[in-house]
Order: sequence, then structure tokens, then C-alpha cells
Amino acid sequence: MLGTRAACCSFFLLSALPCGAWLGTGFAADKFPTQPIQIIVPYAAGGATDQIARLMQSGMERRLGQPVLVINRPGASTTIGTMQVARAVPDGHTLAMVSVPHVANYTLLKKMPYAQSDFVPVTSISNTPNVLVVNPDLPIKSAADLIAYIKAHPGQVNYATFGIGSSAHLAALLFESKIGIALTAVHYRGGAPAAIGVMTGEVQMSFGSPLSVTGGITSGKLRPVAVTADHRLAMMPDVLTMREQGFDYLSGAWFGVLAPKGTPEPVVTKLHDVIAATIGQADVTKTLAQSGTETFVSSPEQFGEFIAAETKQWSVVLKNVEKQ
Repeated sequence: MLGTRAACCSFFLLSALPCGAWLGTGFAADKFPTQPIQIIVPYAAGGATDQIARLMQSGMERRLGQPVLVINRPGASTTIGTMQVARAVPDGHTLAMVSVPHVANYTLLKKMPYAQSDFVPVTSISNTPNVLVVNPDLPIKSAADLIAYIKAHPGQVNYATFGIGSSAHLAALLFESKIGIALTAVHYRGGAPAAIGVMTGEVQMSFGSPLSVTGGITSGKLRPVAVTADHRLAMMPDVLTMREQGFDYLSGAWFGVLAPKGTPEPVVTKLHDVIAATIGQADVTKTLAQSGTETFVSSPEQFGEFIAAETKQWSVVLKNVEKQ
């Protein structure tokens, strides 16, 4: 199919649409969509971003009257899949599911194959705070204990992440910037392996997702130290937030949808309304809550402002960490 596109419309580098399907910018939104919607997830199947995209499938299909396909395009710190969307036909049939690494990459990577201006925001979807956990053999039961332990063991504290630019990695870098002490990252292939690394003592700590650490906490193989949201989690009501412990710190993973630059505004509006309605379904909200994720739906304009603020924040944090 890509070959057909290349032959018919060479000015589009990547698209999954047949050549005659592009509708241009002047068509009526009530005629959209005319074919399946592709949601490109720049991660492997099974991760949080992938799961949220698949959670939206049936509701979107019912409201749009077309199949919704979740396509995994992992690699190169999420830039392979995201680049596919940046270069897709801007008619709303190809979307990107993005998270925190999307904004951090502009600072982390020396060369980016696209710019923020190559996308238009559709909507944010949800937000998942981190849970700071440690190996239970350590004398750490609070954020203050952890900071004291790090200061008493300079250069000896490692933390688990599930890749450069992942929410766990960025949360740890933000933590470093707050305490002014560098820690050592140990990268695993996912949230579950990262949690196991803490359980076995290969590393001392991690900022994991609620879902990835709940089992370890329940079994006593992980000790929760703090939740990084501005309120406690319903699934962990006894775990204090960082702020409750006197430490001004918030982190987590947000998720949202982008479309290629040039996607008609009526189409963006329709996609936003469909996704918002789908995320607002009681069964979807309940499923998200069970994994420690809260719905976080915003208008395209608000999501654009949020992305700009996040890009700026992580640029400052990451540059400050480099200077330490």
C-alpha cells in the first residue's frame, strides 16, 4: 500500500491510505471518516500506551462507523512511529498516541526527524502518576529517608527505568534535579522487569507505574515510599504523596493524540469529541482507574498549550541534570 502511495503521490513519504482517498481540506466533517482510522503507537504491544489505545478501539469504531486499527511502530525512542504520522496524509485517518517521551525527545535527542509544528493536537486522554518504590531490605520508609540514604551512599544508588525517556526515567531525572544529586540509571525492557530489578536488589529504587508495582507491593517484595500525584491513589490509599511528606514533586505519564499538520479543523474537532466520549464511558473510566490512571481530557487548544509547557519544562530539567 505504501508503494501505491509513493507511485501516485510522491510528495507524501508515508501513508497507509490509497491514493484516491485524500479528501483535501475543504470536505465536510460529516463525511469523515471514509476508511479505517489508524492509531500509530510508537511502542511495542502490551505497554501502557498500547493498552490505552486499544481500550478506545470499540467505542471509537461505534461512533465513527469505521474500523480503528492500533498499529505498533516501536523504535528510536518513539520517533519511528511518530514520524510516520508526521508524514501521513493530513486527513484525520492516521493518528499518533504519544506520551511524555514525545516532549522530552526534543531535548534528549541531538537530531529529531520532525518538529512539534508537524502535528496538530487532538486531545489529551489520561494521566498516570508514578509510585516511588524501594527494595524492602533498605531502611527507607519515607521520601526523607530515601534522600538521607542517597546522601549517605554517594554514587551507590541505582534506579530502574524502562528505557531512556520513559516516564520512570524522566521521573528519576526530575528527582535528581530536585535533590541535586546524580543517581545511576539501569534500563530494563519494561515496567514489570524494572519492578523485578528492585525486588531482587539489582537496583535500589524505581518510579514505576501503579500497575507495574502493585503486585510487588501486595506480596511485600516492594515497599511503596510515595505517590507522585497531588493526591493519593484510590488503589493505594495508605501511600502518602510526595507533597504530603513535604517534598514539592509531581511526576507521571500523560497520554494524548496528535494528527498530522494540516488536518482540517472540523475533522480534529470530530476526533476530539469522539475520543472524549469514548474515554468518558463508565467501563473505560473504570478500567483506567483500576490501573491507577485518571482521565484527563482537554480541548485541542488546551492540549497544545499543555504540550508546549511540558516541552519547556523537560528542556529545563534535562539541561540542568546534564550540568550536574
